[in-house]
Amino acid sequence: MKKKILTLVLSMAMIGTILSGCQKETPEESSAFENIDASDKAETSESDQSATTETQPSDNTSDVANETPASTGDLYEDFKTGAAKAKFTKSGDRGSYLVLSDILEDGQSYSLSEISDKLASSGDYSFKINGDATYRSIDCGNDGNKELLVSQEYTAGDMGGEIFTLFMILKDMGGELKICYDQDMWSRSDVTINDDGTIYGSGSGGAALHVYDFAYVDAAGDYHFYYGSEENITPFGDFYYNENGESKSISLEGLDTDHLIINTYYFEPDYEKRNDYISYNMIDDNYNLVTKDEDYTDANEVYKRLTENGIKVYKNFELANLLHDRAVEIGYPDTSDGEN
Repeated sequence: MKKKILTLVLSMAMIGTILSGCQKETPEESSAFENIDASDKAETSESDQSATTETQPSDNTSDVANETPASTGDLYEDFKTGAAKAKFTKSGDRGSYLVLSDILEDGQSYSLSEISDKLASSGDYSFKINGDATYRSIDCGNDGNKELLVSQEYTAGDMGGEIFTLFMILKDMGGELKICYDQDMWSRSDVTINDDGTIYGSGSGGAALHVYDFAYVDAAGDYHFYYGSEENITPFGDFYYNENGESKSISLEGLDTDHLIINTYYFEPDYEKRNDYISYNMIDDNYNLVTKDEDYTDANEVYKRLTENGIKVYKNFELANLLHDRAVEIGYPDTSDGEN
């Protein structure tokens, strides 16, 4: 598992090798997917968008007609028609624009049409339903008990017609539906939800700033945040980071940041309360990694600047150990493969 995680750490650091025309931009001090410029549309994950096999009409029609659809005895089917509601739980709320915790009450149950109505009439944006909801069966924890993945698109008229997608994982908790997890996606972010309940999110603050997070919903329907990461390619000006929830910064002036990628990792689901673990890699003019062992000593001016300001610099194998321990701690899938 450590070898797998080390490969993941290195792969994320190598994002710069496949970027073209990277530009220097000032880091955003906000939620990982908020306040991001609406240009440079990210590619939508085909595996989860095109793999949706069922399409059901929005249950707005039944609401408009003031009719309650008949129950089929299957809670998932009933939710699709509007005959059943799902209980909202804040623990799995990961929205950035479609923030359900701002419009729904923890512990209360809602139909999809009720959620959509609240999104349309509250907050700074007016989100209108765009097309029919889609549904897919998944198996969180691979225990043989199916969960329902819901996907509904909305158009934000106040943002030039920007399209947002709300994802929710619903679980039948023995006669009652629970919203285990919800997260939104738009043109500058992507969400991939796998059939085993593992979740991968990514976003961009421009060509030079990328964010990632990993999580999963277990067989019991509980949401677990694995870790988040930020990748700052050729940073300039000040470098911003969090230490035990407190925002800090140091100047990078005078350093060769044209050949630098700074990576931060954190384990707190609340972005504002995170504690960053910081690493970096050196790159050449083509964004290939050229980091050497001596780059983690005072012979490297970046290392010297960071450590002189009280920042511990983590090498790639140290990050792999941190991520491995975190995976074991929260029971993240595939942590036991016989490797040490």
